Amino acid sequence: MTTLETGQQAPTPDVVDHPGTDSAEHRATRMSRWRASWRVALRMARRDLRRHKGRAVLVFLMVAIPVGLIAGAATLGATEQTDSADLVTARMGSGQALLQGPVEGTVAQAPDPNRGGISYGSDSAATPVPGFNRGSDPATNAAAVARLVGGTAVPVMDVEVRWVTGDRRVRVSALVTDPRSADLGDKARLTGGRWGSTAAEVVVTPAGRAKGLPASGTVTLSSGGTPSTATVVGTAQALGEWGQPVDVVLPVLPPAAAVTGSGASWIIVDDQPVTWPDVQRLNTYGFTVSSRAVLQDPPPDSALAPELRQQQSIMEDTGRMIAVIGGVMLFIITTLLVGPAFAVSASRQRRTLALAATNGAETRQLRRTVLAQAVVLGVISAIGGTLLGVAGVQVGLWWWVRTHPSSSFTSVGLDIPWAAFAILVPCAVLSAVVAALLPSLRLGRLDVVGVMRGQSVSPRLNKVLPVVGLVLALLGGFVVLSSARVGSGGEIRIALGAIGLVLGALCLIPALLVLAGRLASGLPVAPRMATRDAARHRSRSTPTVAAILAGVTALTAFSIGLASDTKQQMATYQPTNLPGEGVVYTGDAETRLAVEAALRDDAGGLVQTPFLVVRPPEDPFAQGTGAPEHRVTFVSAVPPGCTAEASIVMSGPDSQGCVRLGSQAYDGNGQIGALPAAEIGRRLGLTNAQRRAVEQGAVAVAVTGLADQPVLRFASGTFVMDQNTYTATKVEVGRTDQLPVVRVDRRRAAPGALPGQAGALVTPETAKRLGWVTQQESILLRDANGAISRDTEKQLDERVGDGGGLQVERGFQRYDETVMRVMMAAAAFLVLVVTLISTALAMAEQQTDQGTFAAVGATRRTRRALAASQSMLVGFLGAILGVAVGLVPGIAVTYPLTTEGGYDLAVGHPTGPFLEIPWQPLLLVVVGVPLLAGLLSALAVRRAPAVTRRGA
Repeated sequence: MTTLETGQQAPTPDVVDHPGTDSAEHRATRMSRWRASWRVALRMARRDLRRHKGRAVLVFLMVAIPVGLIAGAATLGATEQTDSADLVTARMGSGQALLQGPVEGTVAQAPDPNRGGISYGSDSAATPVPGFNRGSDPATNAAAVARLVGGTAVPVMDVEVRWVTGDRRVRVSALVTDPRSADLGDKARLTGGRWGSTAAEVVVTPAGRAKGLPASGTVTLSSGGTPSTATVVGTAQALGEWGQPVDVVLPVLPPAAAVTGSGASWIIVDDQPVTWPDVQRLNTYGFTVSSRAVLQDPPPDSALAPELRQQQSIMEDTGRMIAVIGGVMLFIITTLLVGPAFAVSASRQRRTLALAATNGAETRQLRRTVLAQAVVLGVISAIGGTLLGVAGVQVGLWWWVRTHPSSSFTSVGLDIPWAAFAILVPCAVLSAVVAALLPSLRLGRLDVVGVMRGQSVSPRLNKVLPVVGLVLALLGGFVVLSSARVGSGGEIRIALGAIGLVLGALCLIPALLVLAGRLASGLPVAPRMATRDAARHRSRSTPTVAAILAGVTALTAFSIGLASDTKQQMATYQPTNLPGEGVVYTGDAETRLAVEAALRDDAGGLVQTPFLVVRPPEDPFAQGTGAPEHRVTFVSAVPPGCTAEASIVMSGPDSQGCVRLGSQAYDGNGQIGALPAAEIGRRLGLTNAQRRAVEQGAVAVAVTGLADQPVLRFASGTFVMDQNTYTATKVEVGRTDQLPVVRVDRRRAAPGALPGQAGALVTPETAKRLGWVTQQESILLRDANGAISRDTEKQLDERVGDGGGLQVERGFQRYDETVMRVMMAAAAFLVLVVTLISTALAMAEQQTDQGTFAAVGATRRTRRALAASQSMLVGFLGAILGVAVGLVPGIAVTYPLTTEGGYDLAVGHPTGPFLEIPWQPLLLVVVGVPLLAGLLSALAVRRAPAVTRRGA
């Protein structure tokens, strides 16, 4: 017979089936006994939940809160990150497809061209569309597109105009379309009045009404500097290309309006769907097609072009990898968070289980009793938490849309991530079962006599477990850090290392609790008793510490990544102007009118300097310009060893290192700016000799490798941009000039001395003498008495903010503070809830002890000190361990996060990684949350605990 520690007979062992009895009848009998056993366990679990509603509610909250937070975050992320399938209604309304183009070459596209990629054929010309004229307006070409597809083609375009009201010119987004020819559904739905038919008629939307546009009467709209009066003939709900609500609907494209979307597009309205073969046929005409039918039922990857097939495969592999790693980490976190609920719940049932054992219950039946409660509570809590999370997001989005009519959420319905929930809910249920499984495994060593006497303590500490945990944690941390430094391909190793790190830390918790109990001898009575009680009841304290560890680990890793990313941005931040000086961008004639009027009336004595950029008025990347050979003017610095042709556009190995400075050098700081010589000298701190050189025609150069040249050759002329390969062809060099160079050291120049993306400065007189075409990009502002005040900035911004936008350089502005506060608040709330609920369950278990304390003279202050000390102990220990564990993945994530994209122009090569550990916010969580939990736990102690009087 098996004996227990006290000599009491153990629960009846599991029945062992003898060899030779595995018949069909025996297996059926065994299965029926198994089902009956689980039915009894589930029935007992339901009855126990009804009898102990308060405890069930606490366990429900313990599981539902983290599940709800995760479900809400997943729902909000899925709703916010929309793709073309989510935006079918916004992009094409009730139509069957949206066509964009055509380009001059054939197109190979994925089912979702905005996600899976597009490949333009450089060696195969597109089949001309009969009757399509690139120089005509979209409404004229709609008939040619309609004949090609065999349906109705409704032209649509997103543009931007300005609403002139008083002395303000407010930006207004407009959908240019004529919905009278076909019903576009929710893309453009009339709510009052009628649709416009001429350029003098306009329809206003709720988003426009929120900006102040009237619902009737007349409005003055301006485009290209030309104002015109239009009559408001109706109201409607209308959506732009990417689902954002537009302000007005115009039937005709205004002259010189700023196109904000992908250009002219056509919605195909027909009864027949546009299939994948139809998409491929339209690709041969140079159209990019978003088809409703194809987006809803995409073709297999084998139907894609080879280059797109490889890209699609990489995206799917990455998605599966993220899903696997996310599922594993989600399971670990939810298991740790819900662990205290079932650990304490199992402790509460020890007496009931011991009574069942004395009445002949088998060990497996006792375990099923505990696991059945986990299954019932886990299912209810997981489903309830998920529903609460989704409902919370729904209510939040409803409020946001009601208060922000221009939000893109108005066009996007709630996107419920069913695939994520299919992982989340089973993980939460499984986490509950696993959390209950750990205490249920100890039922085989149930000390029946000790439990009946109320003397249940944890067994002696296993001395091997802490050693194994320490080795596992160190090995896991090493794997995580080493794999992160290697780069791509180490996702599996990182996931396995993170699991080993967390499991190792968990193995150390019991030893740390015992160590804390031994070190508590010098503490006052209340904290000493609370610490020793936590050490004696490790089965109750360990899950609570583990839950806090999980929350703080996630917080630490995220906060380190966020702070390090901010540090990288701070280190690579490029000021737009000198400190305290401002800039007003004036990209078009309309904006310049508004800016000049505002500065003339409200500049308040600020010094104004127009900033010019050597840039052609044409856009070399514009599609469908009308002329077969549209020539573009250029000015380029020709580095030594390069030709003028190679220095224009980055288009192959011949141009590597040659496109450094010029009108087409868009990457980095390669533009040529023009300022008065006095302003150049002031900004760059030039000597008198250097200023005279600039006045006489020299160029101040700051581009690495070119600034060291005594003389720099500049070529100017025209070229033709190949619309398929984006290479410069048919280059004609009009003239070549040799200009003296004034060297500018970026590392010694004041930050922001070179405005915009300028890498070199000349005087306007020099640019005019050389025949360089310039465009006014902005107006530089400065106060002769110091930095521009915030009052002046606000006053000017109210006048030009809708037009050009005023920006005063005040150094790098941290963006992460709000995000950090939100994350800290969420993590603190989660840790606080876990600590309080665990403490509440533990205090409920200790009601007998509380009565004993009161009977021997413990005051309410002492009992409150005991509760507070217990909360603070598990809080401090879990938080400290969480920070220690979270440092490893937090540091690891900085390698891929802050090495890529960090380019330091001073040294000319990528920098990083950057590491920043936000000790102050973490310290606030480590210290503040346990202290707050202790205070709340102390306040929750009852005034007079129940004291049982025993008769003689």
